Amino acid sequence: MHLPTLLILSTQCILCTATALAQSRSIPPKISTEAKKLSVFVGKWTAEGAIKPGPMGPGGEMLITRSCNWTYDGIGVLCHGTDTIPGVGKVSHVILMSYDAHTSDYVLFNASNMGHIRICRGTVRGDVWTWTGEHTMGSQRMQLRLTQKWTSKDTFDFKDEGGTDANSMTVTTDGKGTRVRTPPGHALRNKSAANISRPAGLH
Repeated sequence: MHLPTLLILSTQCILCTATALAQSRSIPPKISTEAKKLSVFVGKWTAEGAIKPGPMGPGGEMLITRSCNWTYDGIGVLCHGTDTIPGVGKVSHVILMSYDAHTSDYVLFNASNMGHIRICRGTVRGDVWTWTGEHTMGSQRMQLRLTQKWTSKDTFDFKDEGGTDANSMTVTTDGKGTRVRTPPGHALRNKSAANISRPAGLH
C-alpha cells in the first residue's frame, strides 16, 4: 500500500472518530430516575453529632460541614467538607456518590486527608438512606453502617454504627444535619450558576 493511500485512510479514520465524538457529545447524558434521587444531598450542610465513648476515645461533640454539587455530566454528586473531632482536630473529606446500574444500588467513595479511603454501598427506602462498608482498625476489620433519615427537605437525622459483623453493631455517633440556607441577596446569582453547571435531565 502506497504512502498517500495510508495517509488518506488515516485521515478518514480521524474524521470518522471526530464525527462520532461530536455526535455523542451533542446528545445530553440520560440521567436515570434512581440517579436523580441523589439530588437530596445537593447543597451546603452542617451537622452536629454526639460521639459515643468507646475504643476510639472518650467521645464528645463532632461538627460536620459538607458542600455537595452535581458533577457537570451527571455522573454523581461530589462533596467537599470537614469533620471537627475532639482530640483529632479537623479532617477534610472528598466524597463522590453515584448510582451503579449494574448492581442496582448506590456507591459512595470517601477519601480523607488522614489517608483513609472508604467505599460503601447504599440503598434508599422512602426517606431513609443506608450505607454499608468496611474499615480496618489495626489488624481487625470492622463493619460500618450509616443511616440517614430525612425529616424534611432541609433536615435529616443520622446514625453511625460499627462492629465486627452485622449482628454486633453498636451506635458510635448520632446527630442531626441541617441545610445552610442561601442569603436572599445571593439567591439570584446562585440560581444562574446552578443552571450553567447542572447537567441535562436534572432540572
